[in-house]
Amino acid sequence: MCAGIGRILGATSDLVLQASVLTGADLLIAVKELQPSVAVVDIDLPDGSGLDLPVRIAELSPSTKTVMFSMYSARAYVEQAKAKGASAYLTKACLDEELTATIRAVVESDSFVSLQQSGAPPAAAPPTSFDLLSARELEVLKLLTLGLTNSEIATELFVSPRTVEGHRASIQRKLGLRTRAELARAAHAAGIGA
Repeated sequence: MCAGIGRILGATSDLVLQASVLTGADLLIAVKELQPSVAVVDIDLPDGSGLDLPVRIAELSPSTKTVMFSMYSARAYVEQAKAKGASAYLTKACLDEELTATIRAVVESDSFVSLQQSGAPPAAAPPTSFDLLSARELEVLKLLTLGLTNSEIATELFVSPRTVEGHRASIQRKLGLRTRAELARAAHAAGIGA
């Protein structure tokens, strides 16, 4: 992904790639040192969630805006990114022009930028039943697809196993699925989880 973004930006005359890093920790170091206009951040990082980084990026470099880049198109992820201070959200299905148009729009705007606002055609999939899930339910679903038990998920999310069971029941009801195997298959088909 890093090489792909570098190739896309290298083909433009007005956008320059200042750094390419693989972890959130390295990103924060680069942001502090380089003070870039925009940081393009993946949600899934080896050392944590990219959704935790927009606030920290803003603390280190108040003028840097964050574009979240993810394979997840569910509306709950978009809303969570927006709530955590991101300036835009793109899926990895976006076209080269959509990425560059969004970066340019973010630089020029103080509001949350969508593909439609940036002037690029929409690349995100149409709304699905996964859009009915809350951000927390998506987290639980992702951990379920990784094979974690309710107790393990509870430990991971600092909640009780009973809370996890409640989220799981809500997910199954919203998606119309009955078993853990059905949940895992549907999540994998939607690009959520492992």
